[in-house]
Amino acid sequence: MTNKEIAEMFERHNLVRGYVYPYEGYRSEYWFERAPSNIANFIMRHSDAREIILTDTMDNLILNTMGEFIDRCPDQALLQQILPHLIPMQLGEAEPQDFPSATDAEVEAHFSMQDSMEMELGM
Repeated sequence: MTNKEIAEMFERHNLVRGYVYPYEGYRSEYWFERAPSNIANFIMRHSDAREIILTDTMDNLILNTMGEFIDRCPDQALLQQILPHLIPMQLGEAEPQDFPSATDAEVEAHFSMQDSMEMELGM
């Protein structure tokens, strides 16, 4: 994602933080906008993960998975919105779609650059 896209995403204050735990290696972290279709696509884009944990910006649990299957989702209304997007992909009837997401490294670089620019401008 570009810095402009990251800034716009954070301005909307409707973000999900995705933690992807592979079977081998280290956890990966991502940011994306909270929408049932984005959540379903994120799960299926990382269906080879051992576990996925999705939280809000305050690190409150949205849901977690075991592989591509939702394990816990405290918000049952949200779960019912996600399932119509997720189930067709799980059954092979639909492919996961691309949607804007940023890695944690991209987000950190964006805010680091913003901090540097503000310091240069004396803000």
